[in-house]
Amino acid sequence: MAHNTERLIEFSISKNTYTRMEKYAMGFNDTPDKAINRLLDEVEKVLSSDNKEKKPTLCFDNLSTDEFQFELINTKQAEITIFFKDGSHSVKCWDAKKLTQESNLLANIWSGPLRNWKNKGIVKADFKLYNENEVKSKGLNVLLIKKISEKLNIPHKQLLQRSVNIELIHEGYPHLKITFPEGKPPYASLFGFNKEDNCYYLTEKDIGLPL
Repeated sequence: MAHNTERLIEFSISKNTYTRMEKYAMGFNDTPDKAINRLLDEVEKVLSSDNKEKKPTLCFDNLSTDEFQFELINTKQAEITIFFKDGSHSVKCWDAKKLTQESNLLANIWSGPLRNWKNKGIVKADFKLYNENEVKSKGLNVLLIKKISEKLNIPHKQLLQRSVNIELIHEGYPHLKITFPEGKPPYASLFGFNKEDNCYYLTEKDIGLPL
């Protein structure tokens, strides 16, 4: 069978390259052209695989998914720190009251708090069990701490572990004055932060709660 010379391009390769290519020959009818195409196919597969967006990494408070689900059914709520491609993160509370032992935890996550993760650029999600008793033991209001965590982007456990003062001020209009004597966490949001006073001011409108 005659070759279509119009579709052929002649080029030179070194003997070493030709010898390396011979290792990938498959049978008597194989040709350098076929060997090169097979190698190109493999390269394209790798590139295609690398370009596919990987699902976000999920962390469950150092527990297995089954252990976390069992505990979550008891606490009925979790806090999620969501990390994005641009390096930012967001703290959210997840109401899991409808979750049962028969529920599919991962399916609930992908269809719930991580819905549309590709479009949102989510790369990781850190799930922590939310223990209200831990908040109450500090003499703090549970709902208020949740709102502050979300606004300042500080996970509640880190908020409780740090030295934080939350002062309710009625002068002028009801608002919160939040200060960190040990220094503002580097990952905290700048929303409501006053550089001159080195503290946060949050109004009722900011947190969506009457003060």
